[in-house]
Amino acid sequence: MFRAIALTTLLAIGLSGCASSPPEPQKLSANQDTCWVCVHERDLACMKVDIDDKTPTAVYEGKTYHFCSEECKNKFVSNPVKYAKLALAAPQTQPAHQH
Repeated sequence: MFRAIALTTLLAIGLSGCASSPPEPQKLSANQDTCWVCVHERDLACMKVDIDDKTPTAVYEGKTYHFCSEECKNKFVSNPVKYAKLALAAPQTQPAHQH
């Protein structure tokens, strides 16, 4: 009986985590942006990106997106709609980077 209750509890916790929305990006300074791939993947350690001349970037529909790694950039480039819609739905944390 205890096993059934424990299993049910763990299952409920796991399902509630899947149903929740991605975490909100943190407030950013002028030289930072959000890695929307990390937000989507719930990677809390990499959501904030410090922008410099080596930061991986991609442009989609006129907006420049910055990434914490080439791996995240490649994921974005392979399916930009998936990540861009998340960025568009989120509250603005800083002025958008337009090119």
